Amino acid sequence: MSSRRRTLAVIAAALIGGLCFGPVFSVAGLLLPVGAVCLAAYLVTELCRAWPSLLAWRPILVIVGGLVAVIETVLRATTLGGLPTGKTFSALGHGLTSWQTTLESTWPARPDSDLVLFVPLLVLLACLLGLELLDRTPPLVAVLPGLAVVGVSQLYIALTGLSAVLVALAYGLVVAALLVADWRGPTDKARRTSPLSPLLAAAIVTVIAVVGGIAVSALDVFGRTPYTLQKAQSVAVPTSRVPSPLDELASRLSQQNQGKLLFRYKSSEPVSRWRQVALEQFDGANWSTDYSFLRLGSELGPGPRVTVATAKQHATVELKGLTGPWLPGQLLPSSVSGVVEPQIEPNGGTLIAAEQPGIYDLTWSKPSISAKQLYRSGIDPKEVDGLGDLGTVPNEISVKADEAIPEKRATFATALALETYMWDHYQVATKDPLPTGHSWPQLKPFLEGEAYGTSEQFAAGYVALARIKGIPARLAVGFRAPDKADPDGWYSVYNRDAFAWPEVAVDGVGWWPLDPAGKAAEGNKQPAPGSDAAVTQEARKEAPPVDKLEDPAVPPPTDEPGDERSWGGIDVPVLGIFIGSVALLLLWLVGVPLLKLIRGLRRRRRTGSAAVVGAWSEVRDRLRAHGVAVTSGMTVRDLVAASGEVADDRARAGIGVVAQTVDRALWSGTQAGPDLGRQAWAGVREVSRGLRSRPWTERLQAAFEIRSLF
Repeated sequence: MSSRRRTLAVIAAALIGGLCFGPVFSVAGLLLPVGAVCLAAYLVTELCRAWPSLLAWRPILVIVGGLVAVIETVLRATTLGGLPTGKTFSALGHGLTSWQTTLESTWPARPDSDLVLFVPLLVLLACLLGLELLDRTPPLVAVLPGLAVVGVSQLYIALTGLSAVLVALAYGLVVAALLVADWRGPTDKARRTSPLSPLLAAAIVTVIAVVGGIAVSALDVFGRTPYTLQKAQSVAVPTSRVPSPLDELASRLSQQNQGKLLFRYKSSEPVSRWRQVALEQFDGANWSTDYSFLRLGSELGPGPRVTVATAKQHATVELKGLTGPWLPGQLLPSSVSGVVEPQIEPNGGTLIAAEQPGIYDLTWSKPSISAKQLYRSGIDPKEVDGLGDLGTVPNEISVKADEAIPEKRATFATALALETYMWDHYQVATKDPLPTGHSWPQLKPFLEGEAYGTSEQFAAGYVALARIKGIPARLAVGFRAPDKADPDGWYSVYNRDAFAWPEVAVDGVGWWPLDPAGKAAEGNKQPAPGSDAAVTQEARKEAPPVDKLEDPAVPPPTDEPGDERSWGGIDVPVLGIFIGSVALLLLWLVGVPLLKLIRGLRRRRRTGSAAVVGAWSEVRDRLRAHGVAVTSGMTVRDLVAASGEVADDRARAGIGVVAQTVDRALWSGTQAGPDLGRQAWAGVREVSRGLRSRPWTERLQAAFEIRSLF
C-alpha cells in the first residue's frame, strides 16, 4: 500500500505542475491531455507491479503509454482511425518547439496541438523521472521533477492570490503523503519511526507551503506585476511590408477613391468607429508602434488597466475591397472566428491576418461608464512612460500647447478642453488636393493656423499638444461608422469614411477615443445612442470653458486602514487564509508542548495511588510520542518489549522502577504513601533522561506529537 501511495503522490506532483499552465491555456484545456498522461503512467506502474518481470522495461513502457495518451488527446486529428500517421510523428516533432510558439500568443492561448503539446510532454517527462527516482533515492527527491514543471510554468506567468495558495497546499499534501507512506497503524506491535513524525511533517509542510504561497503572491507590498517570459522573450510575428493605414488615409479621402466599398458589417450594438491600427511612437517624421504582434488566443480580456465593468459586443464583418493585413476591429477585442491564425497587438487592439478572410465574427469588450464618471476621471499615469518622446519639438509648438491648455493637471477634463480648443481654432480641409503628412513639417503650419487639415493633421496635432502637456495620447486610424444601414440590415463602409483620431489613456477605463476634427467636419451630428461617441458627447456638456477649468482635489490613498475590501493590498479572503494558517501553525508549535507540560504537572500533584498511576500514564504517553505503539491492555513486560528500539538501558530501568511502584500501589493491599509517589516520579525522570539519548530530530517530533494528548 505504501508503494502505491508513493507512486500516486509522485504522479500527482507532475499533474499539479502541468495544471499550473492554467493561466496560459486554461485548466479546462489542459485537464484531458495532462490527466491522460498521468493515468497512463500510473497504469504502467500497476502493470509492472502485477508482473515484476516488466519492471526493467518500465521506462520504455511509460514513454510509449504517455505518447499514446498525447496522440489520442491532442493529436487525434492527425491519426487514421486512432492510429498514428506520418503527420502524427511530424506534429510530435513540432511539439518540441511549441513552448516558443506559445510565447507568441495571447493568453489564454488556443489549446491547439501546435501550442499546447509541450505541456503534456513535460508532464510525461516529470512522471518518468519521478517514478525512476522513487526507486533509487529518498522519496522527497522524486517530487523534484514535478516541481521543475511548476517552475517552468511560473516563467510563463506566475500564479497569484488564491490559485498560488491552492497549488502550495496541494504540494504540501503530496509531500505529506510521501512521508506518511511508511506508517503502520496501532494494531502492529511496533512502528518504525522516521526522522520526523509523518503526522507532524504533514501539518508543518502543508502550512509552510500555504504560507509560502501567500507570501510570494498576496504579500507583494510593492505591487509588482507577476513576471512572465512572454514579456521578456516574445517575438513579433513577421508581417509583409505594407503601407501603414495612416499613409493611405489621404488617398482614400481623395475624390476619385471616396466611393470604393471596403467592408460591410452587422453589430449587436451601435458602434461609432472601426479601427485598423494604433500608433504611439513619434520621432518627428513617422508614427509607429513598438509593441509586438502575438497570435490571438482563445479569448483576450480587457486587461488590468480596465477596472470598470465591461459588456461584450459582437459583430460580423464581410470584407469587400479592403486590402492589406489590417482587419477592421474594435478597441478591446476578445475573440475572432473565421480568420486563419489571427494576430493582435494587444496594447493597441490592432488585428492583422496573413490571409484575408471573406467574412469573420468579432467579439469585443466595451467599458460601461457614465458621462459624468468619464468627465471626472483622471488620466492613467502608467501609460505616460511607455509612449516615448516626440522627437525634437519646435518651440512654436510648445508655445501653442501652453496657449491651448493653461497650467492645469492632466485629467480627462483637460483632454476635452484641448479637443474644444482645436474645434474652435482649426478648420477641416474638404477640397482636393487634400493636405497630407503627419510629421513636424506638415504639423507646424497647421498648428500655427496657417493651413487647413484633414483628420490626419487634427489627430496627429492633438496627440502632439496633449503629450507636451502630460496627457497620455496616441494616434489611431480607421473608419467612421455609417449613420444608416442598407436595406438588408448591413452597414457599408467606404473610403470616404476613413479618418484618424486621438485616444487618451483614462484611469480605470483604458484608451478612450476623441474626435477633434469631428465638429468642424460634420457639425453637430448626433452619434449613435449607446456608443462611445455618445458618452463622450454627454461628457462634453459637463466641461466648462478652458479658462474656468479647475484642478480636481487630490484623491486620498486607496488602501486606508479602515478599508473593508483590502488590507495592505491583500484581498480579505486571502488575508483570512493567511491569518488562519499562521494561527494553526502557532497553535501547534506552542499549544502542544504547553498542554503536555500542564498535563504532567497535574499528574504529579496527585496523591496516593493516583500519583503512581499518573506516573505510569506519563511514561506510556512519552513512549507513544517517540513512536512506540501502546495499547490500553498492554502490561509492563509488553511495554518494555515494545520500546526496545526507542528506550536505552537507563530508560528501561526507569520503566522498571515505575512498574514496581504500580505493583505495590495496586496489588499490595496497603495504602500508598507520599514516598511511593515520589519513587514513581523518580522513575519517570529516569525514562526522560534515557530518551534524551535519541537523535534531536526524534526528540523534536516527540515534543510536537499530538496523538499522545488523546
